Amino acid sequence: MNQFKRRIQHWMLITLACCLFVFQSNAQNSTVSGKVIDPTTSKPIEGASVSTKKGKATVTNAAGVFTIAAAKGEQLKVSFVGYEDLQITVGTGDINISLQPSNNQLNDVVVTALGIKKDKKIIGYSTQEIKGEDLVKAREPNAINSLVGKVAGLTVGASAELLGSPQILLRGGAINLFVVDGVPINSDTWNINPDDIESYTILKGPVASALYGYRGQNGAIIINTKKGTKDKRGISVEFNSSTQINKGFIALPKTQDLYGPGDHGRYKFGDGKGGGINDNDYDIWGPKFEGQLIEQYDSPVDPVTGIRSKTPWVARGKDNLKRFIETGLLSTNNISVAASGEKYDLRFSVGQGYQKGIMPNTDLKTTTFNLNSTLRFNKRLTLDANLNFNKQYTDNIPDVNYGPNSVVYNMTIWGGADWNVDDMRNYWQPGKEGVQSIYAEYQRYHNPYFMAYEWLRGHRKNDIYGYATLNYKLNDYIDLMLRSSITTYDVTRTEKMPFSAHPYGREEGRGDYREDKRSLFENNTEIMARFKAPKVANFLMINGFVGGNIRTFNYNSSFVTTDYMNVPNVYSFANSRNPVKAYNFSSDMRVQSAYTSIDFALSKYANINATGRVDKLSALFPNNNTFFYPSVNASTVISDYVTLPSVISFLKFRASFAQVRGGGNFVSNTIGATPGNTYPLGYGGQYFSTYGGPSYNNSSVYSTATGYNNTTEARFTGSLIDENVKPDDRTSTELGLDMKFLKNRLSVDLAYFNYIDGPQIFSKQISAASGYSNYTLNATKTQKTGFEFSISGTPVKLKNGFTWDVLFNWATFKETLKELPDGVNALNTFYKVGSRVDEVYIRKFARTQDGQIINDAGGRPLILPVAQYAGTASPDWVWGLNNKFRYKEFTMSFQIDGRVGGVMEDYVRKKTFQGGRHIETTEGALGDARYQDFLGNKSYVGEGVQVSNGAAIVFDPITGLITNYGALQFSPNATKTFAQDYVSRVHSIPEPNMMSKSYLKLREVVIGYSLPKKYLGKSFIQSASVSIVARNILYFMKDSRFKDVDIDQYAGSQSSIDLQTPTTRSYGFNLNIVF
Repeated sequence: MNQFKRRIQHWMLITLACCLFVFQSNAQNSTVSGKVIDPTTSKPIEGASVSTKKGKATVTNAAGVFTIAAAKGEQLKVSFVGYEDLQITVGTGDINISLQPSNNQLNDVVVTALGIKKDKKIIGYSTQEIKGEDLVKAREPNAINSLVGKVAGLTVGASAELLGSPQILLRGGAINLFVVDGVPINSDTWNINPDDIESYTILKGPVASALYGYRGQNGAIIINTKKGTKDKRGISVEFNSSTQINKGFIALPKTQDLYGPGDHGRYKFGDGKGGGINDNDYDIWGPKFEGQLIEQYDSPVDPVTGIRSKTPWVARGKDNLKRFIETGLLSTNNISVAASGEKYDLRFSVGQGYQKGIMPNTDLKTTTFNLNSTLRFNKRLTLDANLNFNKQYTDNIPDVNYGPNSVVYNMTIWGGADWNVDDMRNYWQPGKEGVQSIYAEYQRYHNPYFMAYEWLRGHRKNDIYGYATLNYKLNDYIDLMLRSSITTYDVTRTEKMPFSAHPYGREEGRGDYREDKRSLFENNTEIMARFKAPKVANFLMINGFVGGNIRTFNYNSSFVTTDYMNVPNVYSFANSRNPVKAYNFSSDMRVQSAYTSIDFALSKYANINATGRVDKLSALFPNNNTFFYPSVNASTVISDYVTLPSVISFLKFRASFAQVRGGGNFVSNTIGATPGNTYPLGYGGQYFSTYGGPSYNNSSVYSTATGYNNTTEARFTGSLIDENVKPDDRTSTELGLDMKFLKNRLSVDLAYFNYIDGPQIFSKQISAASGYSNYTLNATKTQKTGFEFSISGTPVKLKNGFTWDVLFNWATFKETLKELPDGVNALNTFYKVGSRVDEVYIRKFARTQDGQIINDAGGRPLILPVAQYAGTASPDWVWGLNNKFRYKEFTMSFQIDGRVGGVMEDYVRKKTFQGGRHIETTEGALGDARYQDFLGNKSYVGEGVQVSNGAAIVFDPITGLITNYGALQFSPNATKTFAQDYVSRVHSIPEPNMMSKSYLKLREVVIGYSLPKKYLGKSFIQSASVSIVARNILYFMKDSRFKDVDIDQYAGSQSSIDLQTPTTRSYGFNLNIVF
């Protein structure tokens, strides 16, 4: 911790020194000042070039202001990409300059790899930008969640859990590279403050991000932060506040409250541990609530005889979960102070976030501090520095993973209505406070309030990233840059398990205490030389850069737990009844890199860019740890040299090729609590933090675990590793089209991509006689192809001030097996060359040739012995539609998005059926039969047929299909069975609960009003706006039977869902004031 603090103090001193330098005075003689703006928006243009014929030059700052040495009557040239060049004569006083947009150019500057800004016109690969201001009104607790539906090809599975990380997929691949102002950072996505973000740029695919080496294989999310102020006064203060309440479910499991716990209609409470009738680890297949007298958990007990009396059996706990869940709250407040001048740009901000969970006694607090500065010492030397500190802290976050540790598990799937959640608020048994909780069962399940207020999971994380960049203009042709950055975190997580908590593996119920501590530090130091050659023959222009980087990575962690406690409520390792269990892990990695990028501009006809990077990665085998990543991309703007129909304002074709090697399983993006060892807990979900370091998966090393009689044992790897194994290559080809219509009012972007990945690392089974179970080598290849389409613009723009802006995104892809290892015909039985890698195979019912279910002699469905094809897991396509309307001071925007296609198993529905909790078990014929179960009668007759001629069914041993239909005769199923038994058989396999992943959401609605400037007058308030916001308003899916799950959270190729906190709607407001 002391080392961590010293590192932070070091970086804070550097940044503060940069800021203090601002106050040094500088004087110039014979200068002229001015301001450059966009004539349409009146916004300042930052980075515009201003030069004289004598060779003096400068650029405008964030306020659009410049100062240059020039005499009266001298000519100034003002230029900026996307605008027409302008010549102006110096007169007396300051100069106000309006640059006119060029109709034949894309009016965008794109931030590319390593923070290099380029005119989008010359880019030969696919990118997409989102303005930060569009994401801070109807905001999400996590900044990255807000990107859903806004980028073609980017799929975000927004998690509803406190500290739950979203699933982020770009063209179907997990994207973990986040870059702030050209600097890669380690991010759990919770350490990013959206109020500090100017824009997001998504670099799609390996061509766009090849200069980041193996980390850029799937693309990158580039975050460009706010710098300085555009206020003409040179200083501004901005306050932004959002408040939203979370109330109203869009997806909630459908449960019944007509029957209580038990089995086949029988129940009697004894001791909650099996001492009664079906009173332990039960399902909800017990008696119907009819007011009959039954021994229950809170029935009076005779103090002399110990006999428990009977009390009325009624549904005391209708809608227990709804009454237990509370209204959630999301509140964020951010204040920033920014200043800009001739020599500096400064911005300082502080943000505070508070999220109250919908589960009682859960919350998350975040504090973010950001300091950003640019110092222009003179026209040659500039220093940029940034420091970002984020703190996450909470005393309790819920665990929703499947098991007795989950409130959803206890209340929705296995908890009945025989108890009232309001009666559980006083959760200690009288006279046993701190030792024994009260509940209706004591072997598997728990009192929800006991879990909320006693079983606590704390989280404390300090996260810092920062950089300092020194730029020096050597001459008109060469610029030099030196940059050093850090990204680091310390996290401590605790678990306080009270006495009488008894999850899997801790059945004694004597409590535990655990600490999970992790520390990561990464430094990147790089040097770069940019060059720009003089124009050759008035046709060829060459510019580019060359540089090198050294990445240093270090990680340490420890996980320590008691083995039961002696004294309740004393959460200390000294209180462990048995010897504590301790695990530790450390890793180091070095990456040495060199890179280059060269642009060739062939007049107005074409632009060609070639890049190359060499990485030497210490995580790989020494004899195979250096790789080269080449890429080339080209673009040609047809509209620059061909006369097109007037309706077409701009037309560009682009093409690119790259070969990038990933880290494979030599490195890992996340890391658990006990890497290299078996996780010691048998319940809940292991916390995986962001990592990015070596995995040691391909190292022949020993791992430790608890063995016989709780002794520690070391186990040597069972894998034989090929010494030449290496991460897989990705060969990427991309074609694209950019078009603008109606004088740039509408824009269309179309992209096609083709990836060949491999040979990938593959584990091949070998004979156990070798002493190993498998052999690891490079063997398989896959091919991924896809299309992306985006249309944006302003279809309507009226003279009365009404405008309509629209953005529509659409994307699709598929990935197939292209090559298998020698001697292997199929992977995992089913996957052959040409198969999609996301094909889903599940157990299915045996059916007749016309599709009827075949039942056994007991009247229950037969199941095929081999899994069958059920569809593909990934969506067929993903889309998003954003609309924004403006009229004078009013704005309204809304977003609709969704996915189409893909299948997965509704695990919650499956379990609620198995447990007798699903509402459909009480409806229709099944509901009638269930009542007969309660009376002890077999009455349910399932759909389908039975074999009527006594012939045995023959199954193909390979395919699992029936081969002797000709010998079989069928008659309608007539065998009665218990409804519980029938349901248990039907829902033991995935087939009846396979659902489409198609859905549509009205994601957000924002209605805003900006106070007119005439009402502000000469007050200290420069602008003020208020917005009413709503999120997750409407949710539609293909089959309403499965509306117990929010499909939105499963963005990729998952074929089954997990338990999840019910998703709620959000309503609130946003207030923004600039002083």
